[in-house]
Amino acid sequence: MTWAPATSPREAPQQCDLVTVDDAVLTPFVRARLRSSSGPATVMTGAVHDVQGLLVPASQRWWEGDRSTPAAGDPDAVRVPDRAPRLEGTWLYAGHWALHFGHFLVEVLTNLWPDPQHAGPVGIVAHRSFRGPVVPPPAGPGSQPMTLRPWQADLVALAGYAGLEVQVVRHRAVRVEHLVVPERPVVIKSWAAAPAVALWRRVSEAVGERGGHERVFFSRAAFHRATDNPRRDRSDDAWDAHLDQTFEAAGFLVVHPETLPVAEQVALVRGAAVLAGSSGSALHLSAFAAPGTRVLEVGDERSPAQPMASQRMIDAACGHLAAFVGYRDRAGLAAVLGSL
Repeated sequence: MTWAPATSPREAPQQCDLVTVDDAVLTPFVRARLRSSSGPATVMTGAVHDVQGLLVPASQRWWEGDRSTPAAGDPDAVRVPDRAPRLEGTWLYAGHWALHFGHFLVEVLTNLWPDPQHAGPVGIVAHRSFRGPVVPPPAGPGSQPMTLRPWQADLVALAGYAGLEVQVVRHRAVRVEHLVVPERPVVIKSWAAAPAVALWRRVSEAVGERGGHERVFFSRAAFHRATDNPRRDRSDDAWDAHLDQTFEAAGFLVVHPETLPVAEQVALVRGAAVLAGSSGSALHLSAFAAPGTRVLEVGDERSPAQPMASQRMIDAACGHLAAFVGYRDRAGLAAVLGSL
């Protein structure tokens, strides 16, 4: 129950490449089930290839070893389509466009690490999310404009790409006149490289003002009461209430992050010396905290006895001190709070 520098599940690479592909090909998104007793249960395709049809490896999503997540199965070469729809100008490739807050924060936003002034794109293009149902192909162009959720638009703006159109590739190949492809700086549950940290800090600094509270606890009580999906409700009401009461008594500002604009959430993180929350996406906001911030993760039903790999990855990359308390461990929680 002590504070210690966070450790990443795996070591990150020293650098990430940035390549520009002229007359690029974005292949269609396809997902298929694999007959396997271990490893990935599904495979997907959807990446960037050059004018000769050769794969650009930096565009692939790495598989992190989760059986429920599809592995990238893009071929080394494809036939370049003659009549694919075409996006003119310079576009920035953003990987697979997730709708889930945590995956967007960690796996999509971080792909915007290139300097906006240097990249100078007219828009952002991405493949559809690797999650969710695969519906029959719609008629029309190969890519479709994405209407961003308010928090997505705010994060993209804070990253320096405000107002750009976002196109999402689904079932048809798309050609792009000039495509800037950043190598993905995060393998979720494994490591986050320096460009991801630089992006998170750029977003944090763009918010400017700080929250003014040294201790912040991200509560999931209101979220659990509102959700109608049992898979997302990972603790009981009594434990949620105990957490809120205990952290408030310890001088923490108890926050329901889903009720605040994302810029306010980032501002709260920027100003905090100690962040706490249950395992999951809300606590991933620690990515925007200053180095040396203390981050306390409280286990839930999904991860009751050990910190989540994704949280360790973020806190290690950002230079945080970390502590973990198990699910329903009241004595352990009191001990850690007493050490502050």
